[in-house]
Amino acid sequence: MLEGHILCVSADDAVRAAVKAVLGPEGRHVDFVADHAFFQGSKSSDLPADVLLLRVRTPADADFIGDLRALFDSERMAIVLLVDPGTESLVEECLARGADDILTLPLHGTELLARVRSQLNRVHAVAATRLERERFALAVAGSSDGIWDLTLQDDSLFMSARCFELLGRTGEDGFRRLEDWLAIIHPDDVDQFQVELRNHLEGITLSLQMECRMLHKNQTYRWFLVRGTGQRNNTGKAFRIAGSLTDISERKLTDAMTGLPNRIVLYDRLNQTIVKNRRKQNANFGIILLQIDRFETMREAYGQVFCDAVQKVVAQRLVGTLRTTDTLTIMGENTMCILLDVMRDDTDLVRVAHRVRAAAEEPITLGDESVLLSLSIGMAQAQAHHQSAEDLIRDATAALNKARAEGGGQEVVFDPDMQRRARDRLRIEAELHLALKRGELLLLYQPIFDLRNARLAGFEALVRWRHPQRGMISPMDFIPIAEETGLIVPIGTWVVQEACRQRREWTDQKLAPDLFISVNVSSRQLDGPALPEIVRQALRESGLSPAQLKLEITESAVMRDFELTMKLLKRLKEIGVGLSLDDFGTGYSSLSLLRRLPVDTLKVDRSFVSAMTADTSGVKMVEAILQLARLFDLKVVAEGIESEEEERLLKERDCEFGQGWRYGKPLAVDACVELMRDRALDPKRATGR
Repeated sequence: MLEGHILCVSADDAVRAAVKAVLGPEGRHVDFVADHAFFQGSKSSDLPADVLLLRVRTPADADFIGDLRALFDSERMAIVLLVDPGTESLVEECLARGADDILTLPLHGTELLARVRSQLNRVHAVAATRLERERFALAVAGSSDGIWDLTLQDDSLFMSARCFELLGRTGEDGFRRLEDWLAIIHPDDVDQFQVELRNHLEGITLSLQMECRMLHKNQTYRWFLVRGTGQRNNTGKAFRIAGSLTDISERKLTDAMTGLPNRIVLYDRLNQTIVKNRRKQNANFGIILLQIDRFETMREAYGQVFCDAVQKVVAQRLVGTLRTTDTLTIMGENTMCILLDVMRDDTDLVRVAHRVRAAAEEPITLGDESVLLSLSIGMAQAQAHHQSAEDLIRDATAALNKARAEGGGQEVVFDPDMQRRARDRLRIEAELHLALKRGELLLLYQPIFDLRNARLAGFEALVRWRHPQRGMISPMDFIPIAEETGLIVPIGTWVVQEACRQRREWTDQKLAPDLFISVNVSSRQLDGPALPEIVRQALRESGLSPAQLKLEITESAVMRDFELTMKLLKRLKEIGVGLSLDDFGTGYSSLSLLRRLPVDTLKVDRSFVSAMTADTSGVKMVEAILQLARLFDLKVVAEGIESEEEERLLKERDCEFGQGWRYGKPLAVDACVELMRDRALDPKRATGR
């Protein structure tokens, strides 16, 4: 059932009948008007509909859309154009003036229903977000929290009177800029505060939330909870962040639900124990981490209040089993830690674990419900290399994770193998730094075929790592590490240079002079301005024609900073290289944004290709992408073609190009040469069929 009001503006009886036939049974609020006169005298408060189906024929209709947008923005009302075929210039003007989507006449019921439902969902989601913000503002106004507001363009800071009161200060003490605020945050907390702030502004976290210490006017540090939410433009880039400041000093050291010491106390006591035992011979201590198994399932079945009560009962039982020298703390929801400050021998950890587990796993009855729990337990005994609380907790956490992975109800004592696996990942990172210098990276080339005539059209260059001791390392094992560390930038530069050099070498060998070479570009390579010059230099040094090089950029990479990426893509386009939008349909693209991107090719993600043989919706999705590509005069490459049926369905819908295992795995250089020579003799033979 469609939720919302739909208004169709058309005098065309056929259009009205089609809309009524499709949307009438679905929606209760579908109205029709003949022309623009209905809107005369409208005010911004007189929202005519959630979705407007607008028949457009002339440039005057584009002007009318502009007038509507002056009253009703896209967040409140979606405008879907009903257009005749062959009116691309009019469609472009209407989209520029504020239309959200288009439908080409004659209308197709499935497409109409899908587009309208999509726009309704978007409008409702925006309305729900606006309501949540209003509720939040009202709640803050009625609370005892301080309010702060940071404008990112100039780092100007606003703090409410309540903020100054909590800090024992006045407006005359300054606090006009972000640097003023950072200056009073505890030195041990300020770096993490900046990390949390940056993570939220970059979209890594949904909100800013951090507990930190700030210097009061009386020169003592107090604990505060800092919360905030960023405001973003239409490309997703934050330009402002505002939030609240809550004094949590009184409850900072105690878990509110159980009344037990919390992780701050744990870290403090554990660090004290480590320092104390450095002066002793044969000192012995350790920690036990505990978690209730299937805690999330219990929450889904009984609710959060019931789970809190269960955890409180478990904590009370554990306290009753411990010695006076042991400390039980709450590290977080469903995570408890026991510090064994004094251990008689190496078996004490296991003995205590058995005792607390037996107590916790007795049946618990709360009201009419009874539950039987099991615990996952990870233990770590202090060693000479444990220099801080974090070191010991890290090892105990590794043991706890292994216990959980074994199915729960297990006890695991940390052993060096767990640490060794973590170090293996760090070793890959370190060796990846040297892989380029050592010449361990290589390119394989996956063929791309013209589906219309079965001819070889080009290759996609794919990087691989041949490690001297480990052999071939999967891209899944090193590409994510390269992305995280920034090594993907020099690796990406090498890939562009090597792909251009190899393609030019094939040209010099008189092999397939008309083929293109395609190279993937990482989002990290788009962060700075260097990519166009890197590409220009690679083309200049290799002598390759720019028209023979294509760069593939993913939707998510484009949307990280749309305006900055647009400038970069335009510079690349000026060089003359081709630009492909990779994994199309899996990210954030909209019609208006796609219209602005200077790309010439869309690459259909393999998930959509494989879905074509599953049901008709998969076919319709690919058809929609192909139709969209034709609207913007773009070529289409289908990725991940594995079966004859997938190939047939794509050919029937006039998809231009395809690649995938149906045509062969990524090939070494020699195999590519053989393929191109076979192509010269017999074009269809080159496909392997």
